[in-house]
Amino acid sequence: MSQKELSFKQRNKLNTLNLAKWTTAWLITLAIASFGPHVMWPKEQTFISIIAISINVLVGVMMIMANKKQILGLDEMQQRIQLNAMGITLGASVVFGLAYSVVQSSGILNFNEDISHLVIFMSLTYLTTLIVMNKRLNDEGEE
Repeated sequence: MSQKELSFKQRNKLNTLNLAKWTTAWLITLAIASFGPHVMWPKEQTFISIIAISINVLVGVMMIMANKKQILGLDEMQQRIQLNAMGITLGASVVFGLAYSVVQSSGILNFNEDISHLVIFMSLTYLTTLIVMNKRLNDEGEE
């Protein structure tokens, strides 16, 4: 059975499962690329690290493609919510990331900036925005 013969709900479920598989694969390859030189192979083996990073990037591109397919499979309202959440996340991340960098470089606070802090901020912003926007949509639908 082709994608076009499936119902909207079935296609959405398949697209979401596909995205989950690629996201899981990306996380696994990221962990291997990150921790491999410390626990799986000697740090001096840079060729192995380059291969692991290359595989991670390739799987990451596939995850992005799966995300695009999943979003295109949504209805117009859900696509709009996704777009707004992504836009808010991008804007907040640029503002927060630059402010974070300036605070650190100016010596106001003494801490080590780390990309993981920005990734956590982005994830929480995106998740919170999706929850709030979906709640608003549901509240408006009940009226």
